[in-house]
Amino acid sequence: MNPTLIRGARLPDWVALDAAHRSTTEAPPMSAAPLVDLRFVDGRIESIRPVVLGQPRLDALPGDNVLQGGMITPPIAEPHTHLDAALLGERAPNRSGTLTEGIANWARLRDDLTAEDVRERALRCIQMYVEGGTFRIRTHADTGNLTAVQALLDLRQEVSEQGIELQVTAFPQEGILRAKGRQKDWEQAVALGCDAVGAIPHFERTTEEGWRTVRMTFDLAEKHGCAVDMHCDESDDPGSRNLDVVCAEALDRGWGERVIAGHCTSLHSQPNPHAAKVIQLVVDSGITIVTNPLDNIVLQGRFDSYPRRRGHTRVDELWAAGARVGIGHDSVMDPWYRLGTGHMVDAAHMLLHYAHLTSEAGMHRCFRALIVANHAPFGGPPPIVEGAVGPVLWWAQDDPVEVLRLRALPTALR
Repeated sequence: MNPTLIRGARLPDWVALDAAHRSTTEAPPMSAAPLVDLRFVDGRIESIRPVVLGQPRLDALPGDNVLQGGMITPPIAEPHTHLDAALLGERAPNRSGTLTEGIANWARLRDDLTAEDVRERALRCIQMYVEGGTFRIRTHADTGNLTAVQALLDLRQEVSEQGIELQVTAFPQEGILRAKGRQKDWEQAVALGCDAVGAIPHFERTTEEGWRTVRMTFDLAEKHGCAVDMHCDESDDPGSRNLDVVCAEALDRGWGERVIAGHCTSLHSQPNPHAAKVIQLVVDSGITIVTNPLDNIVLQGRFDSYPRRRGHTRVDELWAAGARVGIGHDSVMDPWYRLGTGHMVDAAHMLLHYAHLTSEAGMHRCFRALIVANHAPFGGPPPIVEGAVGPVLWWAQDDPVEVLRLRALPTALR
């Protein structure tokens, strides 16, 4: 790419905003964000200069690609997807549209996957993410097929050369204790070099076995020096209480920054007094919750007639309490969700609708989650400072609300 000069773009301090505005009852105006000129040359930020009346501006040089106005952000991160299953929805259509059939269809496809098939589909899906400005991706890999797990691990180095950071979670889609051999496959997958250890405690045979797998996950992660990232309470059952155990383990071990709990939809249906207790445990433990709006708006509430539950976790209450909540795209045209674009703004757009986050503050917070909270698995968002290596995103819109309204795509400087 030719050297790029961005003139007069808004550059909010996204990290500071996320920390300062824990409640969704207020939002700082974007007009308060400073205007800057930024020149990007040879893959890095060469210079940044605030736009101040009476002070010199950065001028365009011969050959510069000039972008005017808009907004500058770090790249987006995806904390929860399934690249091994991506783009398989057409091979095994989910006739009922349910979570149960999705798991069954995937189980039939999984055993016949080859390394090349997994690699080819994963690369196509990663390109979809990149088109939407996402350059950090954590994928779950079903430990029922170690060939697929290894294929995604091999892909880490390949895509890193393109400026894309890929992490792999060892994910036992059908549980660890439900049948013989699953625990062994899970342990072998982690030993291959996964970045995080996953589990699905609500899918185990009993409540006690679910809680046991939570503790097993922490133990295995500790053994291998990995993070913990589990599908947790993806259920409409208010009695599914695995998140409580995840928080307790994280608290006792001091592991909050290393732990992600995905979905957590049973929190939606739990009695308010218990939900309040769990939300405080989330805050105290410091774990990250990742909600997956596109999948859970269609997979949950399937046992309801009317009224039907939306089936999402309590994002507004978690934010108001000071919890860190990220937004995952989750499925991309796979056996669970035939739709999907890999564009993370679509996931935020869905969340703000069904979670009633259409206040100014709620919409801003949804966008900031993509830029800040979603980077939790990667140690936080990369700073936008002189000398920093790209990618850097430029949005033609100067307000997150307009980005969400249009489901706009950014220009990535790399």
